Amino acid sequence: MAKMKKRRLSWKASHSSQVVGYKLYWSVGGGVGYNSNCVRLNNVTEVVLPDDVASFTPANGPIEFGITAIDELGNESDMVTLYAPYQFSVPETPQDLKMETMKEFFAFQEPEPAAEDAEAVTSATEENEPPARKLQFV
Repeated sequence: MAKMKKRRLSWKASHSSQVVGYKLYWSVGGGVGYNSNCVRLNNVTEVVLPDDVASFTPANGPIEFGITAIDELGNESDMVTLYAPYQFSVPETPQDLKMETMKEFFAFQEPEPAAEDAEAVTSATEENEPPARKLQFV
């Protein structure tokens, strides 16, 4: 499953006492209007997209949003709009992930041990053992 950044869309509440909720409109590429995709919201002043709006489908390209206040009879206020220049989409998935075995390798030596490890190095040196090496394939 892809991972997409969420966006919080917020507005100031209408001062009208008849308001019972809001209606959120959106249009990919701009040109939002009363015929655009929409969803009726409760009496809230913010939504997190895409989580809070099940019918909102993330899309490529910028999106224009509109919000209206709704009264108890279903009448709507004028629409206030916001043009969002960011995308609500994820990049295309990378393809052909693979791993190859290489014939060449190189070795590198461990860094000098810390003071608390000095005793371990001393005992290894006393036994004339070469320092440990790790192999790393390239």
